[in-house]
Amino acid sequence: MMSSSARDRMDAFRAHGFFVVRAFLDDAERAALRRACDVALVDARARSVETGHSTPRISLLTDGATCFQDDPRALERIAGFVGSGRVCELLSGLSRPGEEDTPRLKDAHYYHEQTRRDWDGDWHRDSQFGQPDPEVERAVVATTTAVHFRVALEDDDRLEIVPGSHARWDTPDELRIRRGADRATPDMQDAARLALRAGDACVFHAWSIHRATYRRAPLRRTIDALYAFARPAVRQWPSPAA
Repeated sequence: MMSSSARDRMDAFRAHGFFVVRAFLDDAERAALRRACDVALVDARARSVETGHSTPRISLLTDGATCFQDDPRALERIAGFVGSGRVCELLSGLSRPGEEDTPRLKDAHYYHEQTRRDWDGDWHRDSQFGQPDPEVERAVVATTTAVHFRVALEDDDRLEIVPGSHARWDTPDELRIRRGADRATPDMQDAARLALRAGDACVFHAWSIHRATYRRAPLRRTIDALYAFARPAVRQWPSPAA
């Protein structure tokens, strides 16, 4: 039987494309996870004049072999967290009919304050990446599911999202902004800012219209994992020989 809190989360996700779980991590859990993620950030900043300095995030899994070579236990902690039953429980039931209910981890990133400049991010749906044709992208939005799970390891109010946009296609103004020349405008209609306190978790649909603002201060430390729900594979059996 589904608990009321699980039902509330699912209802919020269906209606708005996101939900927040307050105090998902206690102080000790949060500090331990931040120490593990900071191993990668310190390494990235030491090895590159760009990554970790002019960029707002680093990959924790794609570059894990390099970033954690001196501390593999830190990578084990991160991988164990983003693959844990506790996290997957929050994602249960978020897939579309016809998709598998088991989420597949795509990558995990660590968002941090860059050291060189401030800027406002572009409004986007993750579905647009690699999809130059809006009509192809529209089909992706209408038929598939991908979600971000993130936890603020320090207070983080950088994410902005258009509630409900995961469940529909763009208005003319939204499409003009998202695929036009003014992608960083502050004038996205109906956008809401999600303020997370340290330890809070947020799950949001990757196809939602969203963006972040990037600042050198205050310090930012947020882990974000991306999951997708695949459609069940249909096995094709060979025809018997005549």
